[in-house]
This record gives sequence, C-alpha cells and structure tokens, in this order.
Amino acid sequence: MSIQPAVEPSTRQGQLPPARISGNIVARRAQKRRALEGSAIFGAQVLIGFGLLAGMYALNAIGGNLLMPSPTSVARQSFIMWTDGTMLAGLGQSLTVIVLGFLLSASTGIVLGVLLGGFRVLGRILDPFVNAMNSTPGAAFIPLIIVWFGLYTEAKVVVVWNAAFFPILINTTAGIANANKELVEMAQAFGAKRSTLFWRVMVPDALPSILSGLRIGAAISTVGTVIAELTMAQSGLGGLLAAAGNRFQMDRYFAVVIVLMALGTAITALLRYAERRLGRWRVSQANGR
Repeated sequence: MSIQPAVEPSTRQGQLPPARISGNIVARRAQKRRALEGSAIFGAQVLIGFGLLAGMYALNAIGGNLLMPSPTSVARQSFIMWTDGTMLAGLGQSLTVIVLGFLLSASTGIVLGVLLGGFRVLGRILDPFVNAMNSTPGAAFIPLIIVWFGLYTEAKVVVVWNAAFFPILINTTAGIANANKELVEMAQAFGAKRSTLFWRVMVPDALPSILSGLRIGAAISTVGTVIAELTMAQSGLGGLLAAAGNRFQMDRYFAVVIVLMALGTAITALLRYAERRLGRWRVSQANGR
C-alpha cells in the first residue's frame, strides 16, 4: 500500500498556490496604484502649466508687453529665433561651456573626493582649505579668472568648473568616508587591495551620494554658464538674455528663458537615467557578479 503525499487542492488541480495568488494580487494592486498616481501627477502638472499660461495672459492684459509678454508673442519670437539660427548658435555655444565645465568638475571632483574620503589623514589635512574655498563666492574669482584665462571659452569653462566642483567633491568625500564599515573591514580581512577596496566596495556604496553631487553640479553648471556669459564676452544663451534685456525685448527674453528651462530639465532627466543604469551596476557589484 503506497501513501500519496499530501498536496494542496489548488496545486493538485494545476492552479497556483494561495501564497503566489496573493502575491500576484498585491503586485497588480501596486501597479494599478502607481499608474493612478502617475496619471494624477501628470494631470496636476498640466493644470499648473495652464495656470502659468493664464497668469501670463492676465499680466500682459494688465501691464502690457513690458511687464509680461503674452505666450503667443513668446512662441512667435521663439519660432523666429530658431528659424534664423540665432537660438541654435547660442545653444551650441552654451552647451560647449556646460559640457566641458561639467566634465572637468565631475572628473576632478570624483577623483579628489575618493582620495579625501578614502585616506582619512589626507582628508583632515585638506578639509579646512576645501571649506574655505567652498564658502567663498564664485563671483570673487571672476576677475582673477579673467586675468589668467581671458574672456572667452577657456575662462567660462573655468568659471563653470569652479561653481560645480565643490558640490561634487563634498558629496563624493562624504559618501566614501561613510561607506559601510562592516563591508570595508570584511574586504580588508580577506586581503583586498586598496584599489579593489575603492572600486568594489566603497565606490558602489557611495554611489547615491556621488550621483547626488553630480545632479547638483549639473544644475550649477547651467547657472554658472549663464553668469560667465553675462560677465565675460557675451555669447551663447547668456548673451542673448543680455541683449534682449538691454533692449527690453521681453518676448525674446522669455524665449531664451524657456530654452534654459528645457535644457535644465533635459540634463536632470539624463542624470536620472544614468542613475538608474548605474544603480543596476551597484546591485550587481553588491551581489559579487
């Protein structure tokens, strides 16, 4: 006489176990809740956008084009500036400064931050100097930068580097210095080399802090570019802002401002995408793959 193993009725009939069914229900509810939340957020953003447009029309009706240009005139001026190449040329000049300045600040800030966070004594030695430079307004260095580098692209890149370098450096240093002590001690106990300790343990653990510094640095790079283009040889989007503002051409002014807003949004979205991609790398590193 053979004894048959006990099988749940749902499993015997080819159905999923109750626990798995419950998990699928929870997952579907979570997915539906996220979809509803996304729709609500998009709807709120659309309402805010319409509210801003209505506010522009109202201010234009009250005070005229000098106080606030109408969205229609801004759109018309944007079309003119894009079709005649003015906006495209300014955007290209500004993007050159932003990209070069941000890449320079990111590379130097991350490398130096890894060194300051990984070598405690070196970090303590240089900490007062880093804090002193970070607390000094960037505008104070502009005359010196002009004397050293001139008024053109090289000087503007240095201004952007000076603005974005310290947030990246400070966030990287804090992330490396506050890396998981247990993981670091375990890696040291297994004889991990200093380079392996940095790249396999400390840098993956500090990745959220590093990416936070990069996001802040990217935003500051855009602001620093406009400041450099306003205070030095006027070119790029900053030069277009200055020219429109000096002539009180507020429709052209707002057309450039919209491009700057779109540029900042695009940079933020790109960094968020990079964060998701690097987040997967961090998980694979933590799993030892």
